[in-house]
Amino acid sequence: MPLSAILPKLPTRVAEALLKYPSDDLLEIRLRADRPMTITTVSGNRPLGLSLTEREITETVERLCEGSLHAYSDTIRQGFIPLSNGCRAGVCGRLSGHEVIAISSIAIRIPRTVKGIGATLCRRLLAKPGQGMLLYSPPGEGKTTLLRDIASILSSPPYLMRVALIDSREELYRPDAFRHAIADVYTGYPKAMAMDLAIRTMSPQYLICDELGAEEAEQILMTQNAGVPLVASAHASSLSALLQRPAMQALRQAGVFSLYVGLRREGRGYYFDITEQPEDFL
Repeated sequence: MPLSAILPKLPTRVAEALLKYPSDDLLEIRLRADRPMTITTVSGNRPLGLSLTEREITETVERLCEGSLHAYSDTIRQGFIPLSNGCRAGVCGRLSGHEVIAISSIAIRIPRTVKGIGATLCRRLLAKPGQGMLLYSPPGEGKTTLLRDIASILSSPPYLMRVALIDSREELYRPDAFRHAIADVYTGYPKAMAMDLAIRTMSPQYLICDELGAEEAEQILMTQNAGVPLVASAHASSLSALLQRPAMQALRQAGVFSLYVGLRREGRGYYFDITEQPEDFL
């Protein structure tokens, strides 16, 4: 979803303020009830000098849900509203029982297709068939953008690999990035379920998914028995912090990932720290 499609869903005074910024610079729009509104650009967080009322937040949520909160109740409980074309809105607020009864913050990510940034990593990955790769960084450094490009490159000419793209939170897949790709896309499926279904029914040569958690570790270990390499991402400030987690230790010990790639972004540039089979953590 481009910025032009998001603006009509926002309060008019917010949309008018956003028009002052080049759309290519915007990474995120963050709305808060009775607190400062900010945007995130390539140069960092910026206050807009605006504050929204609770009513304005509620009305914005309704527009993001196309007027049907009930249809989005499951994903709202999981903290997000899927929009379209790789865009999502993160939400938080007041939870009562199993229901979110009031949303106080909305974070709308502006998805990007940056072609070619994963080319070097794809060549490294394909140099040894069968190896997996895990991308890690703190939130907001561009892991999803990089994963999207890797999936597109692997499944497009000249490689034409059968890629199962697991887009559980509906932010990995964008039609413009996969126009010439032969990727098969699992949209909205829980990751573990999608991995199992892909292996059973779609014979993928690569599995690609975003934001691994402990709950996926068991299913990932099963994928290794099927011989399907995995390219995935995880939140971590460093490789040592990543590998201290029990689930990641289990995946490392099983040899799921041969390559660990730390990612950092400076302005419009992406930089990689590649570690191959980190023996220091055995």
